[in-house]
Amino acid sequence: MKTLRKSLVVIFALMVSHSVFSQEPLRDFFQAGEDNARILTKAYLQPYGEMLGTSLNAGWYNTAKVHKFGGFDLTFSVMNAVAPSSAKTFDVNKLDLSGVNVSGDGIAPTIAGEMESRPSISGEIDGTGFDFTLPNGSGNDKLPIPMLQAAVGLPFNTEIMARVVPGIKFGDAGEVDVLGFGIKHSLKNYIPFVKRIPFLQMSVLAGYTDFNTTYGISSGEGVTVENGELAVASGAFTSRLLLGANFPVVALYTGVGYGSTNSDFDVKGTYTVENMPELTNPFTLGYKTTGFDFNAGVRLRLGFLALHADYTVGDYSVLTAGVGINIR
Repeated sequence: MKTLRKSLVVIFALMVSHSVFSQEPLRDFFQAGEDNARILTKAYLQPYGEMLGTSLNAGWYNTAKVHKFGGFDLTFSVMNAVAPSSAKTFDVNKLDLSGVNVSGDGIAPTIAGEMESRPSISGEIDGTGFDFTLPNGSGNDKLPIPMLQAAVGLPFNTEIMARVVPGIKFGDAGEVDVLGFGIKHSLKNYIPFVKRIPFLQMSVLAGYTDFNTTYGISSGEGVTVENGELAVASGAFTSRLLLGANFPVVALYTGVGYGSTNSDFDVKGTYTVENMPELTNPFTLGYKTTGFDFNAGVRLRLGFLALHADYTVGDYSVLTAGVGINIR
């Protein structure tokens, strides 16, 4: 467990080092007033709001086969969502901003993108003028989520699963907590064609994952922040039909299903811009994704040890890889 905790710290530290939730834009957007700050922040963080839920819905399985009664596995995986090119920029002119002038073509980077030349916005709020360049992105279009998962076989060709990231502090990212539960049931005995072919496997799966963390927001030029914090809460549900072929050493698996995610980014604290009203706990940003996706993967079994990797195709693609101990 000590080694696992060190591994999780390293992975999350890498994630944080790429400014997953940069403090500066969350703070500096308030120079344009509360409503404009909410709109700009939501557009800027959107890729990570959507990638978070997508990553959480991946990595639930590395075979379509269901454990026999008493069989179990313990698996460590990393799900890495990737933002498409369309999610790396946003058009400021298409946002419903109030009293704002935009320079240039208005194309600005989201947190997943990066641009050398960026537009600036200017305007006036209650007699106080503002003029600032929109922030750069992190240049990191990936969001890795590590996960420890266990599964155990029950009677009636069913297994239950639980996944967790223990409550660990990760520097500026605060404490990260992840907890999820799932269930998988074999369809092999219900379908004659599949039942007659020993290596073919078919099952259905449903799983839910809950994610919570916080990021600190500090004061900066032009904006004073007290008790600043970004609290992130995400819930992800997936249901899938799995099909696979299990051989002595290699297993192939694929799944198609429907997923839905809800992520809330709650901006907390007190924010003060000179000559503007003080703002306390100003807003919560909500991101929701729904839709179908498809994945395919391979697992290599070496005795009790199993290595796996798969790729999920969707609005945000996800590459999953991991290692586990399996006793069936």
